[in-house]
Amino acid sequence: MNYCYKKNINMSFEEALDEVRFCFADAGFWIVSNVDVTTKVKDKIDPNFPKYNILWVCNPELGYKYMQENMDLWVFMPCSVAIYEQGNQVVVSVGLPDVMISWIVKWDKLEKLNIQVTSILKQIIDSL
Repeated sequence: MNYCYKKNINMSFEEALDEVRFCFADAGFWIVSNVDVTTKVKDKIDPNFPKYNILWVCNPELGYKYMQENMDLWVFMPCSVAIYEQGNQVVVSVGLPDVMISWIVKWDKLEKLNIQVTSILKQIIDSL
């Protein structure tokens, strides 16, 4: 099973970054942080590194449901959304909680919530 869900989108990197921010915010997610990976890597490791950003997004209502089950589940949050150039394409990728959390903890009562959050994340990516 894939641990992430991704889609190639037909827009510039900058447009994709703006669109991803808008779509997640529109779905009730907070943009917690934006990590410009490109700048860090280009300066220190590889001057040819492609454009790559990671957005950390959180839907507070859904996050709270996880917290009610176990406070330690917050180590898996917020959700990570990668936006990057791959060749001539821009890719948007999001980690899937139904896979990632189930690798770590096997709580049947979380399965429904994991599936719900995964479905929402996929819908957002599909809307791009």
